[in-house]
Amino acid sequence: MSADFMMSQLQGTVKTAIQTRLWEDILPSQSFYYLALPILLLLIGGLVTMILGVFKTDPDKPSYPAWYVAIGVCFAAASVAIFSHTPLPRSYLGSGVLIDGISRTSFIVISIGTLFTLMACSMTSFGKQLLRSEFLTLILFSSAGLMVMCAAGEFLSFFIGLELTSISLYVLVGYQRRSLQGMEAAIKYFILGAAAAALLLMGAALIYASIGSLRFVDFKTLDISYSNPFGLVGILLIFCGLAFKLAIAPFHSWAPDVYQGANSHLTGYMASLVKFSVAVVILRLLSDGFGSGERTGLIIVFWLFGALSIAVGSLFGLVHNSIKRILAYSSVANAGYFCLAFASLTMNPNSLEAKQSLMSYAVIYAVLSLGAFTVIAWFEDSNREDLLKEELAGMGAKKPIAAITLSVFLFGFAGIPPVAGFFGKFFLLLSAINQGFIGLSIILVIFSCLSLFYYLSIMSEIWFKPATRYSAQNPQSEETNSGMMVISVIAAVAAIVIGIVGPRWAISLNYTQASEKNMRIINTADLHPIDHNKLTPTSDK
Repeated sequence: MSADFMMSQLQGTVKTAIQTRLWEDILPSQSFYYLALPILLLLIGGLVTMILGVFKTDPDKPSYPAWYVAIGVCFAAASVAIFSHTPLPRSYLGSGVLIDGISRTSFIVISIGTLFTLMACSMTSFGKQLLRSEFLTLILFSSAGLMVMCAAGEFLSFFIGLELTSISLYVLVGYQRRSLQGMEAAIKYFILGAAAAALLLMGAALIYASIGSLRFVDFKTLDISYSNPFGLVGILLIFCGLAFKLAIAPFHSWAPDVYQGANSHLTGYMASLVKFSVAVVILRLLSDGFGSGERTGLIIVFWLFGALSIAVGSLFGLVHNSIKRILAYSSVANAGYFCLAFASLTMNPNSLEAKQSLMSYAVIYAVLSLGAFTVIAWFEDSNREDLLKEELAGMGAKKPIAAITLSVFLFGFAGIPPVAGFFGKFFLLLSAINQGFIGLSIILVIFSCLSLFYYLSIMSEIWFKPATRYSAQNPQSEETNSGMMVISVIAAVAAIVIGIVGPRWAISLNYTQASEKNMRIINTADLHPIDHNKLTPTSDK
């Protein structure tokens, strides 16, 4: 092949690229690097902690220099996300990164949640075993992947963020190599996670075959009625893959084993930030709506997923004594509550009420989960991981602050005022009833009352049962107790304040999403073929 012919092909490719893509999408402006700085900071911080691990002399001891870097990076990312502001939603890298009110809120929640997790890990003996360079690198990469997911406006960037998070979590779940339970949980999570990724990819392939685009904003041209099986099956496969990450029944089987086998700090991280991020992704998918066809099939799926998750989570939690397995089934039930908002958005993509209820409940659930598992880690410290309910007997007298804060979080999960969980469920019910989902709302209320039993059974052990020889001991140092007391009280106060004040920030949030300038789906038939014979290496036209 001659050099002239190769040059002509290259010029043709470049001209076609210029015709179909904007240069500012390929080389973003300076504002991109500032507005996306939280993501970049976490990625750079992960690389720095990885390099610091090379210079660590004893790999079995905590790497505090790397921990200081991770703490500083998370604090800086949270500060930038809080103080950065753009008057209009911006789209960068095509639709790969959307900077708007949704992504900015997500950056704040993920940065603060990661900072909270790292601070809590440094205060318990089990947590300090995790503070090695490779652990810090993985958790920073995982948080960066969550931010990419929340800011994604098309499938490719979303999937990159999802896999960056998932691969990190597969390793983190089995990070304690001496724990056979943790290794078993990691293998189960990896196998089922790979199956969920396959569902996502197959769904994306079917959608691309239907509309020729994978941008979320273009899904409004996707017909998901029964007359277009490719489009309907494609979107169902995508939501089934996302249902795995949210632990929505019947895709919940991994959650009890993984929650029980992982360290409690990591369990709190997964139960809060990962679910929050997936909820934000589904919010983006549903906000633009789908084609003008009938959406009954997708609404029925969300209805069934929600009812099944609430029933499974509420019933199966009654038969377990492991605290973490009980909270795992509680997370399955709470994932069913998200389906109320999903069904409402599918029915009416312009429902501002459904978007507000979904975002507020996602943040509220993240706060409650982080706080609850932090207190569980405090109870477990210097005893053993995965405590049973009976081992919490008498803890109200031994650790009153820990008992009070855990009770606050359990009341929040149960939806009892004035804790934030009540307002989250109230707004979900309100938006669902306004869209006509009366039956699903009744199921939520009934099973919420039923799930009160296992929440109250934990509190009865803490407050009304005397300590026995099986009760967890309290040999922690004064420094550990003081640090965990401060962390737990901060989370409990946050849960109560959000409940009293109400999620006003969710009401005032701008849910208008950024979009690409060229919204037309490019049809290859519209492009004029390039005559390579007319192109010369010296042509500049």
